[in-house]
Amino acid sequence: VSQSRYRNPEKKHIKTALAHLENGQIICIPTETGYAFVGHVSQSTTQEKFLALRPHHPKHKPFTILCPNISHVSQIALMPTPLFRMVSRLWPGPYTLILEATKNTPKSLYAPKRKSVGIRISLHPVAQTLLKEYDQPLLITSVTDEEELQEQHYFDEHNQDDAWWTQPTEICARMPKNIVTLALENDQPVPIQVSTVIDFTQTPPVVVR
Repeated sequence: VSQSRYRNPEKKHIKTALAHLENGQIICIPTETGYAFVGHVSQSTTQEKFLALRPHHPKHKPFTILCPNISHVSQIALMPTPLFRMVSRLWPGPYTLILEATKNTPKSLYAPKRKSVGIRISLHPVAQTLLKEYDQPLLITSVTDEEELQEQHYFDEHNQDDAWWTQPTEICARMPKNIVTLALENDQPVPIQVSTVIDFTQTPPVVVR
């Protein structure tokens, strides 16, 4: 696994990351809610690899889609004007919004029974730069989940600098071999928090988490 450390995203590192994504590989990037794995949204192998990285993730539950901007969101989810205005106040940021899928949304990306999709737009500069250059959505999953954080008393501690999920080297070392091929490491602390999930398929919207 190759790694890059920088304050501001450097074009050469982003270019390398884009090449990995185009080849169907999984990379690790920092986001405002911690490190996450991302992969090509349209390749079936991405979901298979995500399930290998996150074996406890329900197989019937689609992974979240990371979009560059709201314009891209409107291509895969219904975005009437009132909703557009509402979500514009939340994005970019640590929010996963559940929106109604459209007929153009690939079936592999939404929950079949509900026909809804979970979408994020990150405010982290590394994630933003990567998505801007890639110019299309990515599939995303966090390196750990809320249950694991609670089990290890993450939220009860003050100094988390040594936690494995804050260190790309440790993250990659714990994952199955040859799945995560690149890690982009930020030289600033990456906060670990659980994103707020809001279901906008209901009226009024419901905070799920």
